[in-house]
Amino acid sequence: MYMSDSTQDGNTSEAAAAAAETAYETPEPTIFENAYQMSIDYVEKHNIMQIFQEITEKLVYSKPDDPLQFILMEVQSMIEARQAEMERISEENKDVQVL
Repeated sequence: MYMSDSTQDGNTSEAAAAAAETAYETPEPTIFENAYQMSIDYVEKHNIMQIFQEITEKLVYSKPDDPLQFILMEVQSMIEARQAEMERISEENKDVQVL
C-alpha cells in the first residue's frame, strides 16, 4: 500500500485522514429483493418443479439405458408440445378476429 512521506514520518493530521476518507468512498451495493424469494418466484412462474417431477417420473418408470438421452428427448418433446399449443392458440385467435 502506498504511504505518503508525511504518513511514513508519522506526521498525519486528522484533517488529512478525513480528506482521505472522503476522497474514496465505497459505492453502495445495488440492493436486490431477497435472492431466495426471487428464486422461488422464478421456479413457480415457470413451473420448474412440475417439469422436473414429470421428467423424473417418466425416467424412473422407463429406466432407460441412457438417462441423459432420455431426458433430452423428453425436454424436446415438451418444447414441441408447447410450440404446438402456441400455434393452436394463435390459429384460434385468428379465427376469432375473422368473425
